[in-house]
Amino acid sequence: MIYEKAFAKINLALEVGKEIDGYHEVQNLMVPIDLYDEVFLEKAYEDSIDCEIEIIDNICLKAIKLFKEKFSIKESVHITLHKNIPIMAGLAGGSSDAAATLRGLNRLFEVNASYEDLYEIACQLGSDVPFFLNGQIALCTGRGEIINPVDIDFKGISFLIIKPSFGLSTKEVYQHYVYDGVSRNKELQNLIAAIKNKDFDEIDQWIFNDLQTTALNLSPELAELYQKIDNLSYIPHLSGSGPTLFILNVKYVDLENIKALDDSLTLHLCHTI
Repeated sequence: MIYEKAFAKINLALEVGKEIDGYHEVQNLMVPIDLYDEVFLEKAYEDSIDCEIEIIDNICLKAIKLFKEKFSIKESVHITLHKNIPIMAGLAGGSSDAAATLRGLNRLFEVNASYEDLYEIACQLGSDVPFFLNGQIALCTGRGEIINPVDIDFKGISFLIIKPSFGLSTKEVYQHYVYDGVSRNKELQNLIAAIKNKDFDEIDQWIFNDLQTTALNLSPELAELYQKIDNLSYIPHLSGSGPTLFILNVKYVDLENIKALDDSLTLHLCHTI
């Protein structure tokens, strides 16, 4: 049996540009965190997956299909997937599961596939999947599939992940997003400089997400939660298309204050890896 960890991510910067052929161009500064799903792979009589959470049209099965086609593999695979990353949360759990599946299949069948081979399959599965093949802080461009590693030591930084009980549709958020034509390159460079200096006040100032306003407008519940956190003098940030919010540098955060806002919140104290 092969075991892989599928780590979640947060967005420190998400610039969403114009739409081309149904996809928005992005500049997406992503960092992996130590919240992860567990993926177990073993050879079986048919391709199948067990998961305690029902996930319709599971991306891991697509990963198996494409991997087997690529390398002409006839044997089948059974996956046991333990979900710790909330679904529909803006943390890219599904994309990370798919990347972990590709890495696991490579080991299970001893294919010794190159990064380029796995990358080709990952791009077919989704824009975020290639990032998780290596899972290091990177600026992802194009549709998100062009991975540009950033030479920054940003490991061990604490975050509080705040997941409401409701979800948000990524497709719906992008459909309602209106590109304003304004470049965010200056903000991005200021953010990268602040990260290099580990200046948390500056990092908080320069973190941005072009989808945040759209997500808050689409979900009054999320907007209310965002305002409640802001009223506590913490700075909440949206990850991806939401609805997950995060707070940087948790050692200064009173977790009981956050829990008291809504007893249905799921909180994860995480660190960058």
